[in-house]
Amino acid sequence: MKPTVLVVDDNRSAADALTMVLNRHGYSVSACYDGVAAKARLDAGGIDVVLTDMKMEPVDGLEVLAHARSLAAPPEVVVLTGYGTVDAAVRAMHLGARDFMTKPVSPSQVLEQLEQLQGRGQLFEVQGGESSAAKVLQEQVDAVSRVSSTVLFMGEPGSGRHELARQVHEVAGDGGPFHIVSHPARWGDHIVDGTVFLPNVDLLSADDHLTLTQLIDSLPTGGPRVLASATPNWAERASSEGVGMQIYYRLAVLVVSVPPLRERPDDLPALLDGWLSTRAATLGRPKPSPTARQLKALRLHSWPGNLRELAAVAERAVVFGPAAFDVQIQTSAAAADGIPDLVEGFSLQQHLEEVERTLLIRAIDQTAGDRSHMSKLLGVERNTLRYKLNKYGLLDRA
Repeated sequence: MKPTVLVVDDNRSAADALTMVLNRHGYSVSACYDGVAAKARLDAGGIDVVLTDMKMEPVDGLEVLAHARSLAAPPEVVVLTGYGTVDAAVRAMHLGARDFMTKPVSPSQVLEQLEQLQGRGQLFEVQGGESSAAKVLQEQVDAVSRVSSTVLFMGEPGSGRHELARQVHEVAGDGGPFHIVSHPARWGDHIVDGTVFLPNVDLLSADDHLTLTQLIDSLPTGGPRVLASATPNWAERASSEGVGMQIYYRLAVLVVSVPPLRERPDDLPALLDGWLSTRAATLGRPKPSPTARQLKALRLHSWPGNLRELAAVAERAVVFGPAAFDVQIQTSAAAADGIPDLVEGFSLQQHLEEVERTLLIRAIDQTAGDRSHMSKLLGVERNTLRYKLNKYGLLDRA
């Protein structure tokens, strides 16, 4: 059964056009033209997926997202954001949105997004590339695909946790369905086989964690396999909550660490090329290629939206041409805005690593990659500098 969808956009013509397309494809769709009406519609219940514009007045997409997540059975939320405002979309994903799409979006993109939310549709490559991080990830995925144990995919939003969970399910090949359960209230009686995937489990409340623990404990032997995703710092946060540790240990039987894209820049050309080939073939358009200058700039970008952001760049390049590869380089999401907001999901370690990587890139630019000069400029020993350059995938640029 297809999910019921709520389209929220203050552009009435855009909302109505999308509603008409989704209705034509068998979805039950409601449309709201502002955030206030959307919150009221959500309170009425019966919504499975929300597609909301980010920039609206007086209630914006983030407030719609927060309201949706406060419900007893919260729906999935996908935010639609304008080109060049990826930071807002990334923040939404940290707050519980399942994905983001950059406008303008075509009906086919939205339909594909809805398929993915149901555990179907096209997957983008996550392990592609020859970096040490890609090889370790591939080894971990291969290992967990050969067993039926519970797996926790730990990584930042957009890093490919959902795609890896689906891949593990499909490689295991038990023939059962892939159930995506975004909240314990949506764990229905129909889930008796296949795989249960619990996304963003670290964002659930203590009460939800307790319910989820009980649901997992009640699974029969030979019942559905459980896979879940969380951010890398969940263990630290869960340790301060008794219930949090209970659910953490239920799920962290096998842990797959999914690295962010900024830690594997050498993989970017292969990942981008694969996604460009797939999207060009799907859309029936010629495959664009970035110039050497554009590719160098893409490798320097910190990719706060991870693989989701890279996929969006590839999509725009296929639709609009190679000019879409000219992204606004951001060496650190946190450094661009100064001190970050302390919101749920914030990681001090991640913030400090982003600042460190930003300073290393600046030193490379200022010294033209002269390591001796960089060592003096940063006040670190040569061996320490080499270690840090290698850690952030910058060794070949200095």
